[in-house]
Order: sequence, then structure tokens, then C-alpha cells
Amino acid sequence: MKKNKKTLVILQVILLVITVLLISSCEAGNEITSVEVIQYPYKMVYVAGTANSLDMDGGVIRLHNRSGVTSDSLFGNWPFVTVRYEIDFAIPGEYEVLFYWGEIHIYTMTIQVVAPD
Repeated sequence: MKKNKKTLVILQVILLVITVLLISSCEAGNEITSVEVIQYPYKMVYVAGTANSLDMDGGVIRLHNRSGVTSDSLFGNWPFVTVRYEIDFAIPGEYEVLFYWGEIHIYTMTIQVVAPD
């Protein structure tokens, strides 16, 4: 049991160091050069009137920066990438979800709100 706890702490420290290195490389001017979706969020279609917020669970995105560093991250888990959207979950239609690095638009994803059956 103590060995498992020690291993878990070591893994957490390693993840923290990797995260700090990735963040510091972005802050140092290594801007994102390309973005690719590895896995879309589980929920891409919403039924009108049943949801009131965007669910990004399950989404994984890969970011490439100018220095060649590539990092995979869950949607929404980026201290340096913001997600912007204006979705009316009561009105059926297609809506864009925009990803920004600072003020630079880096990716667009489309979700759907459909009429209830």
C-alpha cells in the first residue's frame, strides 16, 4: 500500500513538472502552430431544452508549438487556451465552438442542438 502511494506521488510530481514545462514554453513565445483533435467530446449533439451548458468531457486535442513540442490534453484543461461560444440550447441549429491561444483563433468545432422528438 505504501509503495503504491509513493508511486502515485512520483507520477503526480512528474506530471506537474511536464505541465510547468509546457506552460513555460508557451509563455516564452513558442506560439501554437497547429492543432488537431484526437478525440471529440462525447457529446456533440444536444436536445433543445434539455441542456444549458457545453459538455467537453472526453475531448482530447493535440497542440504543436513552434519549437516542435507536441502536447495532448483534455478539452478545457489548458491554462493558455480559451474556449468561446454562444450557444442557445433552446433553439435547434449548428453552433461554433472557437478555441483561442491568447487572441489568436486556433481551431473551430461545430456542435448541434436538435429539436426534441
